[in-house]
Amino acid sequence: MYFKQNYRIAVWAVSGFVGFSIMLIPILLGLYVPQAPYVIPLSQKVNNTIALGLLIVLAFPATVEFSNYRWCRQVDRNIPRLLRDVSEAVQSGVTLPRALEEASQRDYGSLSKELERTVSMFILGASWEDSMMSLAQRLRRPSALRLSTILIEANQTGGKIIDVLDSSVDLFSTLNEYKEEQYNNMKPYLLTIYMATIIFLVIAYVVLHQFLVPLHVATMSTTVKESGLLANVLDINYYASILFWASMIESIFGGLIAGKIADRNLSAGLRHSVILAVVTLVFFNIAGV
Repeated sequence: MYFKQNYRIAVWAVSGFVGFSIMLIPILLGLYVPQAPYVIPLSQKVNNTIALGLLIVLAFPATVEFSNYRWCRQVDRNIPRLLRDVSEAVQSGVTLPRALEEASQRDYGSLSKELERTVSMFILGASWEDSMMSLAQRLRRPSALRLSTILIEANQTGGKIIDVLDSSVDLFSTLNEYKEEQYNNMKPYLLTIYMATIIFLVIAYVVLHQFLVPLHVATMSTTVKESGLLANVLDINYYASILFWASMIESIFGGLIAGKIADRNLSAGLRHSVILAVVTLVFFNIAGV
């Protein structure tokens, strides 16, 4: 399903309002009062509440953006199939409008509904050019604009209509194969970003439990207190919070980069950000980081 601009804005607005309201709960209840040098929360429960609010801000828009991304990608994939079926129908002796009408009854995913509306406009009296351009406007894809232009030109070429359609099929098929090859080549880089986030979490665990916790225990001994050697060591929860939020930032921005690399779409990477942020939140609570 495709969400129009006004619905996307509404989802972002509502998610942002609810999420930020949850993030303000610890401050309103007095659970988190920033005090130097502890500017960030020391309690993991407070961190969990703020992280939950952040996830709500991102999760619902991520669903909307990914749905739009899949819808657009499905349109691009099915345009070569549509042109091939139309070309075969025209070669069998059917007129181009009739071939498009027959194609509108088949399943082309996201393309089918809009194609059926276009054919209905033409049958009800709209010109062929207006009907085709309305298809491009509703689909909002560069490939759809090329499709509409080709169908308009093919309808005007008369005897060369089959040559125009065959050339268009070859062109769209080549472009689609190239895009699919790009997607497949970028999948290993997506895995690399996920692995980088997991490695960061493991390093955070090792740094905290193998270095900072023993250092904190050492500051509690009487001898060290009297010597003043570790007088500037801060609360261990402060370091844990720093590592937690560093991991959350790594997850969110890593997910966006993953979307840009793998899907060529930054907003489509929000789903990766949400997944990695959930993994980080669960890791810090279960592993006792």
